[in-house]
Amino acid sequence: MTDILKNKEELSRKEKTHEILKKEGIKINVNLPYIESEEETTLRTPKEVATRAAILSITNLVSFDSIDSEEAISYLEECNLWEHTTSDEKDFLQNPTEDKKFQETWKSECIWVLLWALQLVENIPFPNELCDLNDIALDKYPIGGDNDPNEFIKTNNQLRSKAEILDTNDLYYRYHWACVDARLNNLEMTTIDSGILYERQYALNWLVNYMGQEWDDVSCDT
Repeated sequence: MTDILKNKEELSRKEKTHEILKKEGIKINVNLPYIESEEETTLRTPKEVATRAAILSITNLVSFDSIDSEEAISYLEECNLWEHTTSDEKDFLQNPTEDKKFQETWKSECIWVLLWALQLVENIPFPNELCDLNDIALDKYPIGGDNDPNEFIKTNNQLRSKAEILDTNDLYYRYHWACVDARLNNLEMTTIDSGILYERQYALNWLVNYMGQEWDDVSCDT
């Protein structure tokens, strides 16, 4: 892609995001840089995304006390997914304190974003209300009932377009700036829930391979 086409893509994305922010009444920083272009971005593969969604769905059950950690570890090993869990996930499952369980419940937002990327949920709602995973049809979820997470990983092999994922990543990047700006100016951000925003941006940044960071180390910069 030539520099002219690249700049045109980035400008178009930024302008579209600004239009959304204006309609939603969110403060805009016109000087905030562009995110990476399509040419510069390598998305996670569908298999990586589906595997991550499956693992998070299993650890999510532990965080809500639906199953105990020993059962989760056994299930992950049985499905050959234990080797794909991260160091932080292993630490959580091997010592699931109440504080860790609470922190892990927030990953419901990440699961929703990953299922959105796999085209299994239609949209990502505005970040002012928690996602309810119970709203997702069982046949589109990695686990539950007779669902086999490995079959889920095998059959969900198509992501949304790079452009659509980058558009959403750009939107959450600029949402994040608005939240940081409000905090720095001692203002209450009543429009956006910063906790929900963080988890969704975390998943989006992982999807676009932001700075090449793996799941435990993803940063959400502005």
